[in-house]
Amino acid sequence: MKITWLSQGSFLFESNNTRILVDPYMSDHLECKGMKRMVEFPLSFDELKPDILICSHDHLDHLDPESVREIAKLYPACLIAGPESCCTHFRKLNVAEKNIKQLDCGKVFEFDKIKITPVFAMHSDPQAVGLVIETEGEKIYLSADSEYDEKLISKFTSDCDLILICINGRLGNMSLPEALKTVKKLKPKTALPMHYGLFAENTANPEPFVQECLKMGIKSFQMTLAKEFHL
Repeated sequence: MKITWLSQGSFLFESNNTRILVDPYMSDHLECKGMKRMVEFPLSFDELKPDILICSHDHLDHLDPESVREIAKLYPACLIAGPESCCTHFRKLNVAEKNIKQLDCGKVFEFDKIKITPVFAMHSDPQAVGLVIETEGEKIYLSADSEYDEKLISKFTSDCDLILICINGRLGNMSLPEALKTVKKLKPKTALPMHYGLFAENTANPEPFVQECLKMGIKSFQMTLAKEFHL
């Protein structure tokens, strides 16, 4: 699987000629609320080419109305998926009903040779989900936005090759110590920090997380924006 970090909690996963885009915040929608982006979204709409767009919850930096509307327009075959709160918002954005897929926690969704399982997340959108993506013998857990809770440790999130986990500790997200606590319990092969570096008011230094993972014998590094990597 090819993985590309696109800032904040946004990723592009590519496997078996399928491209899964998660939580793209491509606009400056939040600037009116005083949150100015520190980096530009690294890909253009034309470069995305998603087969599936997934929004993990209905907050503007994860379900960006401008981004969803433009992707639906440019890619009429793209499946647009999320929990119930997101699907309600998709309909308000006039996304075609045939392209909307509701993701229910614990219910496996299969697309081509990729298995996607929405999993528990504890966030201010009560329907928020994390994602477990399985393909090519690899298993990835994306925490999305979540506070720490014992229910993050489950049969779905165990035995992962990679965990992508929020560390910023603000606005309903795990702090660095809480993220490390989760990683220690799940024992993945690799754990990478995310959900930082987009807004000055909502960021964190990822290096302490990386160093603590390495001390636990878990591979870790800082992802480079828009630079594809493999497990």
